[in-house]
Order: sequence, then C-alpha cells, then structure tokens
Amino acid sequence: MATFILTHGTWQASWIWRDVAPMLERQGHRAIAVDLPGHGADRTPLGEIRMQDYVDAVARTIDALDERPILAGHSMGGMIAAVAEARSELLSAVVFVAANIPANGKSMLSVVEQYDPGFPASFVWAADQKTASITPEGAREFLYHLCPPSTVDEVLPLFTWEPVAPFEAPITTTPGRFGRVRRYYVETLQDRAVPLRLQRSIQAEVGFEGVFTLDADHSPFFSTPSELIACLSAVAAR
Repeated sequence: MATFILTHGTWQASWIWRDVAPMLERQGHRAIAVDLPGHGADRTPLGEIRMQDYVDAVARTIDALDERPILAGHSMGGMIAAVAEARSELLSAVVFVAANIPANGKSMLSVVEQYDPGFPASFVWAADQKTASITPEGAREFLYHLCPPSTVDEVLPLFTWEPVAPFEAPITTTPGRFGRVRRYYVETLQDRAVPLRLQRSIQAEVGFEGVFTLDADHSPFFSTPSELIACLSAVAAR
C-alpha cells in the first residue's frame, strides 16, 4: 500500500479530496491532503505568498514522512513539478491530474493564453491586480460542469482568492532531478479549464511513464471519483 500526498489547484483547498481520500484509505492506502498557504485552514496573508511558499509547504509534508510517497496534484501542475524537482529523491512517483505545466523556465501565467478565452474572462481581479477570484458562474462552467450540482453548491462558498505572484514565477526543472521521478498524467476529456489539446501538448513536452484517460471535466475528484481512484491505485500498484 502507498502513501499519497494530495495537493489542490487554484482557489480551492484540501477539501477537493474529501471523497477521494477516504476511498484511498478504504483500499489500505494513506492519504494526506494539503492546504497550500492562504487556502483552507492556512491563514497566511495572500500578499506574502510566493511560489516557493507553495513548494515549501508540500516539501515539509514530504520531509515529515519516513517513506517515499506518491505526490498527486490537481491543475496547478507547475507547482508540483517544482516540488518534484526539489524532493526528487524522496518521491516514489508524481501524478498530474488535469494539470497545466508550463514549458521549462516559464511561469504558469504563460499557459493562460492557451485557455478558452471564456475561462480567464470569468476571473475577478482585485483593484491592485495582485489577487484574483472566479465568478460562481465561471466555476460552474469551467471547473465543475459535470459535477453533481449539490456538491458544487456546497463547495463554492469555500473558494478563496488566489495570489498572482506564484503564477508569475518561472518553473525550472532538470533531467537530473525532476527527470528521474516516475511521472504519470491523468487527462480529462471534457475539461473546459485546461483543454484536452493543451493537456496533450504538455504530455508531449514533458514525457510521462503512463497516461490515464477519464471522461471527466476539470474536477474528476467530484465528477468521476471512482475512476480517479482507479488511476491512483494503478500508479501505486506499479
């Protein structure tokens, strides 16, 4: 059995794994869902947060373990790539779920131009342009359009504002570190946030040991949780 560290994407928190984590544990795995700085239970002021703070938060969770976990991250792929670069020797595998991974040396903001224009058009910017949110309508359309409506109603009030600074930081990985980690990708066929064409170009650019395909929207932890569990369990079995 494996230990999974589960990370979330923009505006959300560890609660995205509320269905998946118990299902993993019923299979005998251990599941640790992390709140990134400024999200969920973490109250770090948004104006102080940089990409390195996200990386350090996940790295501390890895460092506290006496085994090599599987790191699974949703959407914010550049961040978990940076974690894998920093802690490559301590990870058994990394699973990118519907992830946006920028070209090496580029920031996550560099990927935005490849989104459906309607997605960034649904963002809500603070007056100082240093944080951003998304409209409820945008979240429903681009993040959760195949998820149970009752679940969407429950989680939308939990959304937080997202600091922009982490998305402006370049993400650099190397063959000697990130390149040595076993990497898997879970693609989502009906994704409106990270379109399939972008996911496929990322797969071709980065290279993965295995790719799993789900007929899901951007949030398979809510729309197809059992199928996502099957993907994660397959990685553990390998």
